Amino acid sequence: MSHQAIYRKFRHKIFDDVLGQEHVTKTLKNQILTDNIAHAYLFSGIRGTGKTSTAKIFARAVNCLNNHDGNPCNECEICKSTLDETNMDVIEMDAASNNGVEDIRELRDKVKFLPVKSKYKVYIIDEVHMLSKGAFNALLKTLEEPPEHLLFILATTEPHKIPATILSRCQRFDLHRINTDVIVENMKNICDEINIDIDEKSLKLIAANSEGAMRDALSILDRCLSFTQGKIEYETVIDLLGTVNYEVIIKAADSIIEKNIEKTMTIVEDILNSGKELTFFLDELIIYFRNLLIIKTTNATDNLIKMSEDALDKMKTACLKMSVDEIVYIIEELSVTQVECKRALNPRILLEAKLIKLMNNFNVSGIDQLLARIEAVEGFIKNGVSLNKIDESTAAKQKPIKAKSVVEAKNNNESQDNIKEYITEKADSVSKQKTENKSAEYMNMDDDSIYNAIVSKWQDILKKIRSENAGLQAIIRECQIVSVKNKKAIFEFDPKFTFHINAANQPRNKTKFKEILKSFLNTECEAEFIIKSEGKNTDSTEKKHTIEDIYEDLKGKFGEDKVEFIEYNQED
Repeated sequence: MSHQAIYRKFRHKIFDDVLGQEHVTKTLKNQILTDNIAHAYLFSGIRGTGKTSTAKIFARAVNCLNNHDGNPCNECEICKSTLDETNMDVIEMDAASNNGVEDIRELRDKVKFLPVKSKYKVYIIDEVHMLSKGAFNALLKTLEEPPEHLLFILATTEPHKIPATILSRCQRFDLHRINTDVIVENMKNICDEINIDIDEKSLKLIAANSEGAMRDALSILDRCLSFTQGKIEYETVIDLLGTVNYEVIIKAADSIIEKNIEKTMTIVEDILNSGKELTFFLDELIIYFRNLLIIKTTNATDNLIKMSEDALDKMKTACLKMSVDEIVYIIEELSVTQVECKRALNPRILLEAKLIKLMNNFNVSGIDQLLARIEAVEGFIKNGVSLNKIDESTAAKQKPIKAKSVVEAKNNNESQDNIKEYITEKADSVSKQKTENKSAEYMNMDDDSIYNAIVSKWQDILKKIRSENAGLQAIIRECQIVSVKNKKAIFEFDPKFTFHINAANQPRNKTKFKEILKSFLNTECEAEFIIKSEGKNTDSTEKKHTIEDIYEDLKGKFGEDKVEFIEYNQED
């Protein structure tokens, strides 16, 4: 007899054999006992959780001549013919290869015929999400008004791809990932039955790599059996899976915690030389630090972490060397690195660079450092030093000045959130004070100062406008300032630039120009754009350019007795 895969050889025969899906099997058994059978069912879940097995058991159970507590007897004529796939009333169909409209139309024509010898004519459609849109539409009519003798059982790994009109006409059952302990126990029973010697450590490793899928676990076990004869060792499982020995993971984690770059790089080199995948190494490393985090933050290690007492003791020792913030930081960085390595051309170099960076920078500021920084900031504030001038590293290293407010916060065990709020309030206070000082400094700028500042900085102002709005700069460059009065700058355009003045006076452009002026002047300044008028003063605020006007201004400023007007002739 040819070899049969373990998962097929030990396929479940009754509902009670379906492990980890009691919420589904119990409901189906009750429906059979009460004769409350629906016309369509949908079993969804990840691969290897028992969807097809449950569908086959259900197909036998609804037609069984002598069911036991809702389970098929597997002894009657109907059950035996279904088991050996000779029952014409139970049809299995793979939607991946029969997904066209014609396939479903053919099925729809056949469902009209009564069962040959069974109570129900059962159609099991696997991977139903692979049906085309037209095929779903063809199936919909049959699901809406099915014959009394017809039962549809649909199975899929991707229920979100099934139209809502189909989903609403089915009783849906979601099969969950199977617990690791359940998988280990099932594999142990199978190994005992076929006389295979395997330790629990190896079984747990296989279960961990199955990701909650019983079929995957049994397939890995089958590979291990093909590699060895009668006994499966832990190292054999590691080699076949391409994973990294847990002892190596512990050493790598310890070297990262100790910031031993040389040791860490040596471990990476050894892993690569042994032919292991870096992604597997990173995955195991992330799980290790996750376990550290659980141990550090909870007491429920027995429920959340499955490992030997020896390994657990080592991890508890490692926890003493790290804070929660450091562990979380490492997990986050390693997770990002894992994703980047999958698409990197040279994942080794990327991994080494990330690990070196990680070991140099994972000192996350704790509560004590935070308190020290608060005290340092208070010291600078008291001394009148601007926060912008405080070097971050200096502030962190500064010896704390025992400020009363900080000491009180520490003694009262205030949370980090309260401390952060305290820092924010201090920073806001300093920022407000700084703003008020600046306002006072520039509040007294007179019109002449503003005028001179604009004239001297005009080219820089144009460059700033160009960097933010090139179109506005093309407009503004055609004007020139003529005066400032009551902090309103008057800009003049030549009459030929009618378009420019209209564009400049648009509220959006005017607002932007005022913002840029403010950034240079450090004070509010209005802007007005006018057309130049030949031979006339365009505004009473226009600067005076005649000798007489200048003379009058000088007399008013310095006194009439201090200024003398002397006419000068070229002949003299």
